[in-house]
Amino acid sequence: DYMFHMGLQMRVYPSDRQKAMIRMNGGASRFVYNRLVAVHNEMFRLRKSASLSPTDTERLAYLASAYGDAKSIKNAIPFLWDCDSDMVLHAIMNYKRAWNQFRKVKGTSIPTFHKFDNTYCYQTSNHYAGKKLNTIPHVVGLYEGSVRFTDRNHLVLPMLGTIRMKGSRKLIDALLNRVAETRIGTVAIRMDTCGDCYISLALASDEPFHTAYVRTGRAAGMDLNLSNFLMDSDGCVIESPRYLKQAEKKLRKAQRVLSRKYEAASRDGRDYRVCRNYQEARLRLAKCHRHVANQRLDFIRCTADKEVKSHDYLFAEDLKVRNLKKNHKLAKAISDSGWRTFLTELQNTASKRGKTCLLVDPRNTTQTCSSCGCVMSDDNRIVLGQEEWACPICGTHHVRDHNAAINIKNAGLALLQESGIAIDIR
Repeated sequence: DYMFHMGLQMRVYPSDRQKAMIRMNGGASRFVYNRLVAVHNEMFRLRKSASLSPTDTERLAYLASAYGDAKSIKNAIPFLWDCDSDMVLHAIMNYKRAWNQFRKVKGTSIPTFHKFDNTYCYQTSNHYAGKKLNTIPHVVGLYEGSVRFTDRNHLVLPMLGTIRMKGSRKLIDALLNRVAETRIGTVAIRMDTCGDCYISLALASDEPFHTAYVRTGRAAGMDLNLSNFLMDSDGCVIESPRYLKQAEKKLRKAQRVLSRKYEAASRDGRDYRVCRNYQEARLRLAKCHRHVANQRLDFIRCTADKEVKSHDYLFAEDLKVRNLKKNHKLAKAISDSGWRTFLTELQNTASKRGKTCLLVDPRNTTQTCSSCGCVMSDDNRIVLGQEEWACPICGTHHVRDHNAAINIKNAGLALLQESGIAIDIR
């Protein structure tokens, strides 16, 4: 077991043969997962009648033995012997993980079928030949095993062989120049809707992958809202770029073109999945959506890194975005903001840079006066769209978002004090 872990994603450029193998393994992974869903659904129904029907009892026993482990599944589905063996194991693990998620996380549904959506993804594992790594000290663990670097531009993968890659020069050079032993664990290979391929490496080591940021002695509460992206307790406002809204016209046009290609293929009796015009239109639309997603992710990562670098203690509301999106008038704007992605990125960045990020209960953060603690209710309750208000008890004038950010900061500091963590704020 290693103390520190890191994920590294890189773009890869496979040949046509390698792309065909990625599609084969990705499709097989989805097939195994869906077959497990179907088998367990059938077993659930058979258990109700097995005591009354010998045929159902025999069928139940066969399914339990044929889909009990990876080897049994391969024997039941022979074409899986031609695929990556670790892919089957990871598909089974993902299915079991989905059931564990259902049992532990409230609001999570049982595992359901994975729909075909022009994306292919599968996971494999790195295997080392022995316990002792026979290699140059500064590349320990990275140049051995079934997944290994040959140089900074090429990687060897099971079944695929040597594949060309491209990623952050800074991260890759820092990784290959590490002195501490660094091992590659699980590897995920993904092909997106545009046909571009990516690889994600799970890295582990006893030495940290990132250096801690300099301590600033500052703390900040952040209020995420729709009028802007966020306002912190210091009064700093970060405007929301609204990338989806900017690209709506282009997306609408690309979607109309795709719909016309589909209707034309249907009128001519052609299968749209092999229609060249449809596939070209689908790629144009997919690239537009990917561009918007990449813009939003880059903005979120830069904002999170800036906030972590500027503050030692960061507090934000633990928003249930899935519930908030049930308001159909605000669902698009909430999705475009990427609140949950930002909160996850903020926590991850803070943990690897030696800072503290805490999510607090969002209840009454907007309705509470930060000066006297009075909670607005009934006729005095702050409604959506009311940007400024005055406390009826102490008369303090508040800007809605700034007041909420101060309350979030105070709640976060109180939680840290209750947990006994020493707070160093200048």
